[in-house]
Amino acid sequence: MRRITMSTSQRGVVFLDSSIIIRYFIGDISAKEVLEGHSKFAINSIVYSEVAFNLLRLLYVDKYGEYRFYGMKSALSGRDSYLLKGYRILYSFIDELLSEEKLAFLPITLDVIEEATRIAAEYGLLPNDSLIVATCKHYGINTIATFDEVFKRIPWIRVIP
Repeated sequence: MRRITMSTSQRGVVFLDSSIIIRYFIGDISAKEVLEGHSKFAINSIVYSEVAFNLLRLLYVDKYGEYRFYGMKSALSGRDSYLLKGYRILYSFIDELLSEEKLAFLPITLDVIEEATRIAAEYGLLPNDSLIVATCKHYGINTIATFDEVFKRIPWIRVIP
């Protein structure tokens, strides 16, 4: 997997929230339009984790009928190949964007964590959302692709679609 590095100011880069990626995987046309309508994206480890977890959850429900956290953990511990394909799906998606030089992974540094703490208190955000906003701020990204309305509270972030 190749890596794209980013400077601290990235005009034209759109931060991809997990909601876009998950809805893309389930065939949402709006999510597909976002991915086709922009040429440069960024994510952080929070987004990767949220997408991986939600893909595993969707596959678990598809196979077992209802979501049970410990049931899913047990199935993964047992190396359930149906669930483990969630990781391959996500890796293929990320690898394709990286090979097209359309995606960057942005590290969460101590500076990002400090900013996330301030942002969480100021805007009343959950930890993952504050880390996403702080990542955007730290790397100079002012647009986020998301279906999560909470990001509209941040005055300097443009939310699409």
